Amino acid sequence: MEPAELIQSLGSRLNIELSFDENGTCGFEVDGMVVTIFNLPEINAVVLNGDLGEPPPGKLEKLYASMLEANHCFQGTAGATLSRSPETGKIGLFKALSPVLLDGETFAAEVERFVNVLELWTKIVKNYREQSSDTEINAGETELKDGDFLRV
Repeated sequence: MEPAELIQSLGSRLNIELSFDENGTCGFEVDGMVVTIFNLPEINAVVLNGDLGEPPPGKLEKLYASMLEANHCFQGTAGATLSRSPETGKIGLFKALSPVLLDGETFAAEVERFVNVLELWTKIVKNYREQSSDTEINAGETELKDGDFLRV
């Protein structure tokens, strides 16, 4: 399907009007989390993006280690990638999808899975912010099993 058709189909499923703006972006909110979708025709991809906010001060090494472990073979991200913006320092979750391999139903399922992972990592980053520096948080224990989303 064309990216614009995927977005329209998703909007119909969510009962909201969605379309790409002049920059090829589209956004919506789910449970207080903003999901932005980018149309990147130059690489034939639709990219899902979720902002996880500022990393916690003083706990970067542990958080970044957890993120790298989760990125390894996508075992804690369901095919998405965690990263830190060099411009803003914020942490983000991204997933690139090929629109030619998607229909409305599979795209909606991918977005749902992405939102579930975004929710998990929002909680993990929030926990790093809230915990004292001597409290251990092991986000590396996240895993995917057949038919499951992430578990902590």
